[in-house]
Parts: sequence; C-alpha cells; structure tokens
Amino acid sequence: MPGPRLQLIWSPEAETDLLTIWGWGAAHFSPETADAHLRDIQRAAANLVEFPFAGVARDQLVAGVRSVVVYPTVVFYRITDASIDIVRVVDGRRNLAAILPRDEDA
Repeated sequence: MPGPRLQLIWSPEAETDLLTIWGWGAAHFSPETADAHLRDIQRAAANLVEFPFAGVARDQLVAGVRSVVVYPTVVFYRITDASIDIVRVVDGRRNLAAILPRDEDA
C-alpha cells in the first residue's frame, strides 16, 4: 500500500520566478506560448509528487537540492517526508550557483 501523497509546495521565490518567466515569454513570444510553458513547468512539478527522485541531484550547487529541466527552464526542489518543495524555477543558462540559496540560507 502506498504511503501518504506528498504535497507540492512552491516557495515565494519560485512563484515570483514563474511570474517573471511568463512575463518574459509573453513579451518575446506570445501570451499563449508563455501559458504553455508555465503549464509544462507545473506538469513537471506535479509529476515529482509521484516520482520525487526523477530529478538529478544537484549537491554540487546546494546539498539536498534536485532538479528537472523543462527547457530552457530548470526546476529546483527538495524532498521532505511530507512534501516536494519547489525552491526556484530559473533559466538554466543563468549563473545557478549565484541564484540558489546556500545551505545557511535554506
């Protein structure tokens, strides 16, 4: 019998990231394209509830953080006993080490 379902929790930073991503996509492509990309990101995050270890461990950036790619965006998350915590959602071409919280900040 499966255990309790994990909750999907978006950090305030991740929610702001989504708004930024949508705004950029809408301005440079179209609102429809931006909507589709956000749906893809949200679908990938929702899949982590069922398959939390599907992402790649990113301990070289921050201990305990994993990521999945929704090109060109990278979704960074942590797994807890009760939840999948989406930490940040950023363009993978950015300086990721400068964006992600350090262990003492998390």
